[in-house]
Amino acid sequence: MTDTNSLHWRLNEIVILVVVSIVLGIVWWGWSLFYGLTAPLTVVGLNYLFVGFWFTGGILLPFLIRKPGAAIFGELISALVESFITQWGITALLWGLVQGIGAELIFLIFRYKNYNLTVLILAGIVSGLFSYTLDFFYMHYSGLKGTVILIQVSSVIISGAVLGGALSFFIGKAIWKTDALKSLASRKKIEKSN
Repeated sequence: MTDTNSLHWRLNEIVILVVVSIVLGIVWWGWSLFYGLTAPLTVVGLNYLFVGFWFTGGILLPFLIRKPGAAIFGELISALVESFITQWGITALLWGLVQGIGAELIFLIFRYKNYNLTVLILAGIVSGLFSYTLDFFYMHYSGLKGTVILIQVSSVIISGAVLGGALSFFIGKAIWKTDALKSLASRKKIEKSN
């Protein structure tokens, strides 16, 4: 069972979640500009190789904060910021919620105790699959050729693993090394695991 103390959010954890989520939302705007360049790959489904970066809100934040709900709140706040400055508009919130739920599910399965590279990669993959499921219905992919759908699903799995999970792990490790978040309760857990 999760430690009762670890279920309660401290003020500094909330502030860090909000600040990092806002930064991610702004960075996602830049990623949206880059993603626009991948439009020719859409025909064969390879554009999904680049979507995993949008899953970082639901993976990096839980890696840093290590509290239930961090994946959902991280994705939602980042998506809210993104919704104001990108072409996705308010629909970004729906994708943020779905991606956050996918990642949160993995952290729940591991009882909010394991945040190693494998777990973060799994969170990226599941977040991607949840996101793709929403895309499938929203974008009416049922009319696509089976090979294109297979390429899309394979691409979102790879992207979720690499750009969502692994990238969040290595960015999180780099942030920890700066001591910028040394006031977090989860800092002690990380120091024990290293």
